[in-house]
Amino acid sequence: MKVRMKSGERRADIVRSAIHVFAEKGFRGTTTRELAAAAGVTEPVLYQHFHTKSDLYCAIIEAKAGEVSTSAAALAELAASGDDRAFFGAIGEAILRRYQEDPELGRLLLFGSLERHEMADLFFDRLYANFYNMVTGYIRRRMRQGAFRKVNADVAARGLIGMLSYHGLVTLLFPKQFSISKPRQTADQMVSVFLDGIAEKGYRPEEPMPPAPRAESERPDSTHSTGS
Repeated sequence: MKVRMKSGERRADIVRSAIHVFAEKGFRGTTTRELAAAAGVTEPVLYQHFHTKSDLYCAIIEAKAGEVSTSAAALAELAASGDDRAFFGAIGEAILRRYQEDPELGRLLLFGSLERHEMADLFFDRLYANFYNMVTGYIRRRMRQGAFRKVNADVAARGLIGMLSYHGLVTLLFPKQFSISKPRQTADQMVSVFLDGIAEKGYRPEEPMPPAPRAESERPDSTHSTGS
């Protein structure tokens, strides 16, 4: 005999199943009939818990925001320590692990941005805005302390997060060509590039070689016969 779920359990089950459908078809491409079928309920039951498709999508965003908030608390503690490599390394590991362990979140974000539906801004506000603000605020504080040179903190934060997110994104788009085997090691390498740069210290380029003379046929005043 099928066990009847409590209202809260049913609601959570609908949210979990809806994540898979939205991640495959996007917000606009998903119907309430498909959402109900994925959850194993009828459409009237679906509407009992969520009056609109947007209400269900909002519940998904809140569920994902709750998952992210756990790691955000640990990151805030590291930010207070002032250990740049530990803080940025943890940021990088969190980003890469999210792509590795929850690829559906990446797909939801991509669909939301491409479809430009009304939930896209809420997605950013609940899941990413505080994250960006934390990194930007940290960089500004370290500049005031003299640890970092004066740069645009917003650009620097996007540079760090973008470098890490891109690596995660290509594993989502091209899983056969790219993978994340060691998230923390990869994150630490990228943080090293971000903090230390890629140019070898003390390196001085030699005097550049003069350009090679162009061939006769490449000179502006040369002509070519095409025949008649």
